[in-house]
Amino acid sequence: MPYSNPPVQNMHPEDVKAAVRKKFGSLAALARQNGVSDSVVRAALIRPQPTGNRIIAKCLELSVHQLWPEWYGSDGQRIPSNDE
Repeated sequence: MPYSNPPVQNMHPEDVKAAVRKKFGSLAALARQNGVSDSVVRAALIRPQPTGNRIIAKCLELSVHQLWPEWYGSDGQRIPSNDE
């Protein structure tokens, strides 16, 4: 039986949210600090939102690929979805 690589999965939105809260306080505060609407960072938890994704990744000192490998390649570039 051949071995297969496990499918890559994004970090769970609640885990990302908890990590931001532990490090920064709240998603709203993180958004204000970066001059964007809190809806930008909230949306980044559930769908590709490059601005919000990068703000969160920077806050957590991780790459967007580490947090969302389904959406971003190891080079940090957005992976097009099937419906794009």
